[in-house]
Formats: sequence, structure tokens, C-alpha cells
Amino acid sequence: MTAYTTEKFATDLQVEHLVDNLEYALSSADQSEKRIQRSDAPEELIVSADVNRLLRFVLEDWAWLILFWVGMAYSPAWLYPVWALLVAGRLHAFGVILHDLTHLPLRGKTFKVRVIEALAGYPSTSTLNAMRYHHLRHHRDSGMDTDPYYKKGVETDRWLYFLMTVRGVLLCPFWCLRGYVGVLSIFIPKLRNIYGHVFLQDRSKDDLTHSTEIKICAKEEIGQVIAHTLVFVLAYFHFDLVLFFYFIPLTVTGILNAHRVLMEHRYFVARDRNIETIIATTVDHNLDPLGRLFLAPRNIGYHIVHHIHPTVALDRLPALRAWYRKTYPNLYPPSEVLFVAGR
Repeated sequence: MTAYTTEKFATDLQVEHLVDNLEYALSSADQSEKRIQRSDAPEELIVSADVNRLLRFVLEDWAWLILFWVGMAYSPAWLYPVWALLVAGRLHAFGVILHDLTHLPLRGKTFKVRVIEALAGYPSTSTLNAMRYHHLRHHRDSGMDTDPYYKKGVETDRWLYFLMTVRGVLLCPFWCLRGYVGVLSIFIPKLRNIYGHVFLQDRSKDDLTHSTEIKICAKEEIGQVIAHTLVFVLAYFHFDLVLFFYFIPLTVTGILNAHRVLMEHRYFVARDRNIETIIATTVDHNLDPLGRLFLAPRNIGYHIVHHIHPTVALDRLPALRAWYRKTYPNLYPPSEVLFVAGR
């Protein structure tokens, strides 16, 4: 366990990254426990995400987003909540697409990667580097006290669960602010610890002032900062337009995202990364069409099998989940959670 939770990973997208070591770490857990192994899954089901497919998904969701905005503009006011929820669902999907991109062993940002980051990441107030920073650490340390997403007490306290969901109202503004703090930290090194520990959810006790990865993440925030500065300028001249078409749906997106992250994990401390532990600490949820429209877009609800095979493309997860359910019916849970976590 210690071997990979304390390993120092290279940080530049041009060199070996945490994503490369993640599969090794998970495979090592299988070997050490001598239990069900990930290598048992058929090779034809272990297919990584493809940049071209992700770009197509982004363009598809932008087409839906524009369609929903047109509907919002020409519909009666009483239908606004429906359109706002539909827009929020597509903004949520953008974050999921960027999430899939984080699991690719990239060696640099190609033009297509930057287009995906701009079209999917910026509208959902994130960047590829920022998401890689906290999300890959989440996979590496999932369920442990160093897991950026670990929420102590949520498993048993429904009020805390509710408050953590409502906190989603502030999630996207918080991420947007992260960009500005990141850019400032380029020039004010003392801000890098705040940027890393608070905004990138780094649970380590390390001094991040001279962290290469933090510096890279900060520089990559510039694009998002420019994009949102332009949005704020537009809001100055057309506040109602930006408020109803973007700010309110984005706030709903934050709530959906916060609720989803709470639903798809069990919050008790894990001690290893074998498949049985992952199944015990992760939840499949909202696999129905309505759930996939809002709370679990782009198959992110197939979360158990995603944690077992983090690099498998999200559009390939249904078939892989079906294989696990058929092969290990007494191990892989049949329940599909709808809207609320099974707590």
C-alpha cells in the first residue's frame, strides 16, 4: 500500500504521470491479495478513451446545449426551470468528458486536447491539469484519509450529507475563483500552498511552494481565467442574459456534481485497493435514462467498474459492468441507485 500512496510521481504532461502508475498500483494490489484480478476481464472490453471520440461527445453536447438555449429563449417563463435543468445536465456532462480525458496517459496537449479542454473544461469551470491533480489522487487513495473526495461522517449523518449537497451551490464559483488564485500564485509563490491544498484539494502536508506540478496547474489556469473574465464582462452589459442562460444552470450543475460525488462513494476508511474493497466503497447509480440525463451523464454512474478499470472509456463501461455482473454475480452488486444514495 505504502509503495504507491507515497510514491513521488512526475508531474509534467510531457513525462510519466500519476495516471501511468495508477494501473500498476491497482494490478499490484491484485497480485498481493491473490484474489480476483483485473487481468481476468476480456481484453476486448478494456478500451481506453479516444481523443477523437471525446471531441465528438463535446460537440454533441454543445449541439444539445445550443438547442436548449434556443428553447429557453422562446419558451414561456414557467418552463424556465426545465430548460435550466437540461442546460445544467449538459454542463455536468462537459465535466464528465473532461474527467475521461484525465485518465489518458497524455504526453502533451495536442490541438484537439486543448479544444476539448476549452469547450468542456472552461464552461464547467475546470482545466485538464486541475482535474488531473485532484482526481487521479482520488483514484490512487480512494477511501483513504488522503483521498481528496473523502468526507468523514457523511456515511452515517444524513444532515451532513444534505449540507454537503447544498454546498454544491458554491462549487462552480469556487472552481472559478481557483483559476484566479492559480494565476496569482504564478507571481506570488506564497499563494501556491493555498492554491494546492485548498483549491486543488491536496491532502498531503507537503510545502507546495516549489512544486513543479502546482506551477504547471497554475499556468494552465490562464485560459479559464480569460474565458470567465470575458463572461463577467458580458454579464456587466447583459446581466440577465448571462444570469439565466449560464450562471443559474451552472449553479444547478454544482449541486448535481456535489450530489453525484457523494452518491458514488461509501465513506468509511479503506485499507487496500483490491477489487472487493473497491466494490465495497463505490456505488453504481442512476443508470436509467433520466438519471443519465442529469445526475450521471456519459455513463459516469457505472462507477464501481470505473474504479476497477479507471482508464477504460466511459462509453465502454456498460459492457464491462455486464461482464462483471455475469462473471461474479455474488460479488458485483445488482442495485442501481436512483437519485439518492443507498444509505
